[in-house]
Amino acid sequence: MKAVATVCLLIAIDYTASLADTVQLAGEQAVLSAYKRMEEADRKGDGQLWLALRDRKTIDSMDASLKEAIRKGGHSRPHVEYTPMAVRVSDSRAIVLGKVADPDGGTVQYDAVLLVVEEGLWKVSREQLSEKPFDPFLLYAMLEPADGAFAAQNAPWKGIPYVAVNTEMVRKEDLNWKIQATFDQSFAYVRFEAAVPLPAPGAKVTPEIGRLGKTGGPPAPPPLRLKVLQPPLDTGSYSFAVSSLVSTTEVPGGKGKTNTRYTVTYSLYVKNAAGQQVFESTLGDGSSSRMLGVHDRFIEVRIPLGGLGVPSAAIPKIDLEEADSVMLVLPYHVEQFGARE
Repeated sequence: MKAVATVCLLIAIDYTASLADTVQLAGEQAVLSAYKRMEEADRKGDGQLWLALRDRKTIDSMDASLKEAIRKGGHSRPHVEYTPMAVRVSDSRAIVLGKVADPDGGTVQYDAVLLVVEEGLWKVSREQLSEKPFDPFLLYAMLEPADGAFAAQNAPWKGIPYVAVNTEMVRKEDLNWKIQATFDQSFAYVRFEAAVPLPAPGAKVTPEIGRLGKTGGPPAPPPLRLKVLQPPLDTGSYSFAVSSLVSTTEVPGGKGKTNTRYTVTYSLYVKNAAGQQVFESTLGDGSSSRMLGVHDRFIEVRIPLGGLGVPSAAIPKIDLEEADSVMLVLPYHVEQFGARE
């Protein structure tokens, strides 16, 4: 009887796995179908189809006159070809990295298309064009994985060791930032800790300081590099840097004049091993970011492991080092969250 039950259980497990694979495949096929309909709208100059493929948020943000102009149709490109190069599907969101070639116009562009499910259909939520192919990192930066164990416990940094200072280059007390790092099944997390409170994202800056491009906070933390070794292959490295900037906005003033408002923003920049910038995310001035957080004395960065080339469920070896040649901090081995427990 036990043998029969075991066989039934194995069949059930195998059927469940096959069903999951079928659902995922159907999701990818539906996403690619929506991507090819973008090609159809472009070939025909079909403005109504173009609008029908966009999500409500995109449509609602468009000016009424612009929507009407698109609806009437536009320039057709009958031989344009949309070629998907990579696709990633996660629940009700997906991303396609593709190539758009128009032989008639002699143009080639690359696009990154973020899609969402609305009323059972895949709709375009965001589209980004480039003259160069997008780095695969974007598959996970634009479509982040679910929170891992570390984020689920509200980032408990206590007990995670700090990066050691290179005392041959700088005194410990002269370094503006203390650095910690860890990782879980979804992200690598890095936290910069300042000695003084940081200006909050979106905080106003006085015109006297703003005109100088200063936020009132400490100098930017050092750019860092995450090096991943996933046996048996070295998946390479990505570097990242965080900077604080002053954003300017013209606001109505008295007697028909305008005033300049200065506010604090923070930006995260990610570069690949070749030194090419592959991703940027901004926090503040109406912008939000899931990969960058600033509060109290801390700047917190999280980098998706999939974007670093780490396969799902793998436990990689990750090292952290300074990206510049100055070497203010020493190389640091990043421990998996919970490894010391």
